[in-house]
Amino acid sequence: MFQSRPITPKNDGWLEVRVPSDIIQDVWGMVDDAKKDVKGKLAGNISTSKEMVPTDIFNGFIDKVCREYQRKFDYKPRQTSVNNASIRLHDLWANWQYQTEFNPSHIHFGVFSFVIWMKIPIDTREQMQLPFASKTSSPCVSCFQFEYQTILGNRKTFNYPMSPEMEGLMVFFPAELNHLVYPFYGTDEPRISVAGNMAWV
Repeated sequence: MFQSRPITPKNDGWLEVRVPSDIIQDVWGMVDDAKKDVKGKLAGNISTSKEMVPTDIFNGFIDKVCREYQRKFDYKPRQTSVNNASIRLHDLWANWQYQTEFNPSHIHFGVFSFVIWMKIPIDTREQMQLPFASKTSSPCVSCFQFEYQTILGNRKTFNYPMSPEMEGLMVFFPAELNHLVYPFYGTDEPRISVAGNMAWV
């Protein structure tokens, strides 16, 4: 026999946040008011993306989440040369994704990014029963996926299977973390999500 212990080097990750119902209600108001088309500025191969104007309530909430991330991960992003700059919400938008549409692997602008799932019309467990997906060794249809590297530089992924249970969940992560969204099938209803970036301003 021999003794051993696993060592997992410190690494940055992401936060899952269950957004309070009053904040979700506030976000739906911003979604309803969103008008300016920003699809041309984004990576998504999806039908519609519109700029949102954040409320003071949401700004206060996302500032708290940002501080919580830095506390949990002891994360101190490099400050820009701008005097007295602080990390604040820089841009915010809503996405309407329909069946067969997708978001390719990409990163965001700024220091931190986040996604809030507002409406999920499908369930990945049912999507995985589709003939082309039922026997795959890499189940990912309809999923949101993070991509990252091991200490050896090998690619790893982390999937978030989508279902109505995910509505109201936020993931908050470093803006340079690669992520993508796989297509879903079998409904004419859109998947609605809200995304944003925080930057030194």
